[in-house]
Amino acid sequence: MMDLKFRAGWGLAIAGLILAVTPAASQTKPTTAAPTRLNPAALRLNAAGAPVTTPPSTTPPSSTPPGGVDWKGVMVGQRQTYGQGPKLTAGLGLDPATVDRTAIPILLPQGAPFETARIYSFGDYYAISADIPGAGWSLTGTTAKVTLPASVPLRTHPEPENLVIQRTIDGQLASFVRYGVLYTVELRCDAPGDGRCRSEAMVRDLVAKTNVVVMGKAARQAAGMGG
Repeated sequence: MMDLKFRAGWGLAIAGLILAVTPAASQTKPTTAAPTRLNPAALRLNAAGAPVTTPPSTTPPSSTPPGGVDWKGVMVGQRQTYGQGPKLTAGLGLDPATVDRTAIPILLPQGAPFETARIYSFGDYYAISADIPGAGWSLTGTTAKVTLPASVPLRTHPEPENLVIQRTIDGQLASFVRYGVLYTVELRCDAPGDGRCRSEAMVRDLVAKTNVVVMGKAARQAAGMGG
């Protein structure tokens, strides 16, 4: 069970990220609102398992549907991986109660090493982390949005799903938007010279494998599927 002090500290960190600041309207066109853009930075876990934040990055406008999560798309994705999601979560030992209280679709990387996987959830945010020899990876999902100032330039050639890859101190962090949800996949290495973290190849491979859709009880209720 998570330490109460750790949980409280993480909750404060999440509360700090979930901002809904609307940019100032134009002086010449006061009725025109600036578009909302997703910040690809999200909570992640460091090597000690504690949540940390990453600096904000600039991404193109999101195609998030008006209702938030694209539940129709989620159900299509779940049907494509039907039979794998429930089997995967059961086989990994992920806490069923934690999965059930996650109100957004949980994505899992197919075939990734899960022997040490741990899952944490705060409803509209979840994190899964696991250790591998000499390294570790984590995957998060959140519906938190941060509105960027209108003066911030946008990327002119975005990758599919607004994929953005950032070099971190000890690895690589990839952020992408799917079903109207912001997901991140992070790879961390113990040794600074570890080739797995010096290039984007492995983190891109993890992103490509992150296609198993799992819906807990809260997510099914939010999608109108009942409990």
